[in-house]
Order: sequence, then structure tokens, then C-alpha cells
Amino acid sequence: MSDAPRRFGVLGTGHWAATCHGAALAAHPDVELVGFAGRDPARAAEVAGRVGGRGFASPEELIDAVDAVTIALPPHVQAPLAARAARAGRHVLVDKPLALDVAAADDVVAAVREGGVASVLYATYLFQPDITDWLGRMRALAAEHGPWEGAIARWAGTIDVPGNPYGASAWRRERGGLWDTGPHALSILLELLPPVERVSAGRGARDAVNVALEHRGGAGSALSLTLTAPAGAGGSFASVWGPGGRHDLPRFHGTPQEGFARAVDRLRASAAGGGPDPLDVTHGREVVAVLAAVDEHLARPVAERTTAVVRG
Repeated sequence: MSDAPRRFGVLGTGHWAATCHGAALAAHPDVELVGFAGRDPARAAEVAGRVGGRGFASPEELIDAVDAVTIALPPHVQAPLAARAARAGRHVLVDKPLALDVAAADDVVAAVREGGVASVLYATYLFQPDITDWLGRMRALAAEHGPWEGAIARWAGTIDVPGNPYGASAWRRERGGLWDTGPHALSILLELLPPVERVSAGRGARDAVNVALEHRGGAGSALSLTLTAPAGAGGSFASVWGPGGRHDLPRFHGTPQEGFARAVDRLRASAAGGGPDPLDVTHGREVVAVLAAVDEHLARPVAERTTAVVRG
């Protein structure tokens, strides 16, 4: 992989930037963690002192110093920085969700194309062998017996539990489980069912959102999403059903850092001539389009809530 990026920098200085992105890069045998950048240069230097590399005075300075960036920032900050890095010729490894609106996601997709760079979206579950092996078995069953007809998923975080590292996250407080846990649920369902064409949704307690999805070809799925489940009520599950029976998503036993290292490997392979990764920013844009359609639906008066069309 002679053309694979080696020098990586992390845009972000928060918990996930340090404990996942930075830790995985620092331990990776084939790349160099160059350092961190964020809003506060002193914070970037402090995180670099703990994890590796050095602190940079600005994101622009870090982008100039590396071959690839990983981004662990709020999505409305991530999207323009990912576009800037891609247009500067840097490969980009982004987190979910890619952006908070379709226009910003479209700009990242365009920037990756214009810059001729590789991209990968780190959808945590899809980089764990327990999950990808199960998905492979589900595809084999669908090929043998017929397409899956439906699925249901519940993703519930407990952000209000004392000690939760994301308790002070402003964008999560504003956007809730739809945008934070929703991408996890969709990452599974979009691997098993066709693209989403229409959505409808209703609100529940606190930030909870319940979503019905109509998929191309007639399959249907449902999501129950929240970030503010009471203590003891958190957790996630998903089930799929059809001619091949009903099957439950397994738990994975790996770590987020191990999964992130696999994402780094896939970015490097794509950059070295392997072609676009299946989980590139175009996939990230597809997820944003579904979530934005749900937001559009929820913004309507209750009496006017017919299904909302997903922007293709």
C-alpha cells in the first residue's frame, strides 16, 4: 500500500477524539498520529500530551501537516472541515452523522470527488466482526429464501446518567436520539433492506422519536430512538424478518478502538487504489437524507403529517 496515507491528524479534542480516534491511531502499526487540533490550542496540546503527537494551533495548520484527517466533532462543525480537508487533497475519516442537513452532506460528497481523495464513515457497528458476520448470514438467507420484508430497531442512550461523557454535548441535547442513535440503527437496517423512500414519525417522552420507514419495493421498518432513557432502560436491539425467518442482531464483543483501526485500514486501502469504500461519505449522505426527512415530517403540524419523501 505504497500510496496509502501514513500521517494522520485528529480534528477534535473531546472524549471520543482522545479515547477512540487518537488511541486507535497511536496504537496502529502502519500510521503515525501527528497530533490534534480544535477550538482551543491549549486543549489540543493537553490531549496530544496524553495520547500522542502534538497540539496544533488550528485545524488548518493540522490539515497542512498530514495525509489524512479523522474528525471527532459535532456534525455541523465536522461537515465543513471535512469538505475543506478533502479539497486540500487530504483523505477523510468522518464520524456519524456526517452532517445535520442534506446540503452540508452534499458539499462533503462533492469535495471528496473534487479532491480525488478517499473517505470512510465510521459507523461503529459495521466495523465489528460479530456484526458483519451476522449481516453476511442475513444476506445469504435473503438470497436463498427471498428479500427481508421488515425490521425493527430500538436504540436508547442514557445521557442523563451521572458520569456519561456526552452529558454536556450541546448538539446531542439539541438534536436528541434521532441524530445520535438514529445513525446506528440505520447503519444496520440499510445493510438489510432497500433504500428508504418515505418516512413518518411521532414524538415520545423527552427526546424520544418513533419512526416508520417505507423502503423501496415494499419492505417496512420501525425505529424507536432516544438519548435520555432512564437509568436501567438503555440499550439497543434490532430484528429482521421475512421468508428466511426472524433473526436478532447480536451484541459485539470488540472495542470501538479495534473497529476504528479497521476503518483506518479501509481508508488506506481505498486511497491506495481500492476504489470507493462502501461506507464512504456517499453512504453518510444517505443516512443524513433519511434523518432530515424525519425532521421535516416532525416539523409539520400534527394534522398535516403525511409521509415525507426522502431526498434522493
